[in-house]
Amino acid sequence: EAGASEAWELACSLATGVAYLRSLTDAGLGLDDALGALTFTYSAGTDQFATIATFRAARRCWDRVAGACGAEVRAQHQTAVSSAALLTRRDPWVNLLRGTISTFAAGVGGASAVTIRPFDAALGCPDGLGRRLARNTQLLLTEESGLSRLVDPAGGSWYVEDLTDRLAEAAWERFRRIEADGGILAALASGRVADEV
Repeated sequence: EAGASEAWELACSLATGVAYLRSLTDAGLGLDDALGALTFTYSAGTDQFATIATFRAARRCWDRVAGACGAEVRAQHQTAVSSAALLTRRDPWVNLLRGTISTFAAGVGGASAVTIRPFDAALGCPDGLGRRLARNTQLLLTEESGLSRLVDPAGGSWYVEDLTDRLAEAAWERFRRIEADGGILAALASGRVADEV
C-alpha cells in the first residue's frame, strides 16, 4: 500500500519473516513450529501476471530461507488482500472488475486465502451490496470456477515462469542487502526502506 514494487514487497516480507523467525526461536519455539506460526499477506493488484509471479516468487524465496535454516517444513502460508490503490471513487462499478482480476490472480498465484475489498470501499464505509459482491466474487472464483482445485495453474507458462524467476532474483538481492545492513528493523529505523520505496 506504500507504493513498493513487487520485488521490494517480497524483500521486506522476507526480512520481516526472518526477524519474526529469529524472535520466535530465541524465545524457545522450535524452528518448524516457528515457521508454521507465520502467515504472509501480500497485496494483489490488477496486473494479473505480476500478482501471480509475486506469490510464486515469495514461496520460492521463503523455501530458500527455510532451507538455509535447516527446516523440514518449508511451505509459506500466504494470504492476499486486493490493493486499496486500485479502487477508484469516480466510477466505483469498475472496481468490481479490478477486484475480480486481483482475486483471480492471487488464487492462480497460490494464495491460501484472498480478501477482496468491496467495490465501494473508496467511498467510505461499504454498504451491504458492496460487502455481498466482494464475498460472492471470492466464492464464485474458488467454488464455482474450480480455481482452488488446481495446484499451480500458471506452472509451465514460459512468461509466468520467466517473470517469477526475475522477480525472485530481484527480491532475493534486495533481501540480502537488508540483511547485510542489520535486518528489517535497522532498515526501517534508518529510513532506507522508505527512501527506496
